[in-house]
Amino acid sequence: MDWIYSIAAMLEILKQWVWNEWFWFPSGKGWGWKDLQNTDPNVYYPQLEDLHWTVFLGVVFLGIRYGYEHLIVVPVAKRFGLTERRKITVEKNPVLEKAYLQAKKADTKLHQELSKQTDLSVRQVEVWFRRRRLQDMPSKLDKFRECSWHLLFYVSIFVYGIAILWNKPWFSETKYCWIGWPKQGIDRDVYWYYVLELGFYWSLVYTLAVDHKRKDFYEMVIHHLVTILLIYFSWVLNFVRVGTLVLAVHDASDYWMAAAKMAKYINKQMLCEVSFVIFCITWIISRLIIYPYVVLYTTTVETYGIVMDVTFGSHWFFNFLLYILQVLHIIWTFMIARIALQKFTAGNLQQDVRSDADSDDTVEIEEETKSEKTDVNCTLQNSYVSKKFG
Repeated sequence: MDWIYSIAAMLEILKQWVWNEWFWFPSGKGWGWKDLQNTDPNVYYPQLEDLHWTVFLGVVFLGIRYGYEHLIVVPVAKRFGLTERRKITVEKNPVLEKAYLQAKKADTKLHQELSKQTDLSVRQVEVWFRRRRLQDMPSKLDKFRECSWHLLFYVSIFVYGIAILWNKPWFSETKYCWIGWPKQGIDRDVYWYYVLELGFYWSLVYTLAVDHKRKDFYEMVIHHLVTILLIYFSWVLNFVRVGTLVLAVHDASDYWMAAAKMAKYINKQMLCEVSFVIFCITWIISRLIIYPYVVLYTTTVETYGIVMDVTFGSHWFFNFLLYILQVLHIIWTFMIARIALQKFTAGNLQQDVRSDADSDDTVEIEEETKSEKTDVNCTLQNSYVSKKFG
């Protein structure tokens, strides 16, 4: 039984190290965790355990999303002509499958090598790869459903966020994010703002494994994890006021992107381009102007003289996470700019907004539909004959 007590002692030491006040609070101020204890029933200070249930709220959001998509979005989408794409399957081939997972868009040289390894012709290998890619790709209806859910949530949470923050002093003057810290009481509406945002981001994490992997998949993984960590971190340390500004800034443009994508999927080109222009404007204002020059400025510069004279560990870490988001903003801005150039070079927006399946994959779907009964069936038949009779 001694080993149990040893583990318990190690965990206690780890807990004390993680929550050591020298990291979380500026030195020389006399502040500590005692200042965030809820002793007055009329004043609430954020507690870590009050956000734990958002993990289950993320599951609830998935249920709401499923019902909303199937009961409302799908019937609406079908009225606009979107239908489920006929399921595409490929003949199982371990050699080709392994190669596909390593290089989804193989070149001619790899096709030739695989042809020798499988006794299939180069043409058969090319068709197999094409069909395997199409098998993984979601249909326009699938993407329309996903965007409709994002549109609904981001519009709702942005309106709610602006409504509750409009009369808050720190919304117009960021110095009030820090005046009185750490003993800043949290209102119920701000608590629910945090809860809803965190629950939604948990739901996004749950669907990462099943949603279509876009070109910015890894950036989105980093974004979701950093956002969740920021929400938890700002809550524990009662950086909640500036945290609400970060959330509001990030919600300001996302629903316009979702609207542009949805318009693209239902072939409403003018609506798509108008929504995209509004998205670009709101993106630049919120992510490239307000976020760095207001939010990052107040967390990096304005805190001095109000909260501290010398920076401290948690302040460094908090800013580190915020600057990671700014780097992601810059990366996505280049992606958006590249898509915007299509309007001037091709005359219209040909790719999905910001990040989605490549345009050549969309062409492949159309080609696959036209040639399925001839080229593909012949290929599979030839494959069968090759296996049977060598």
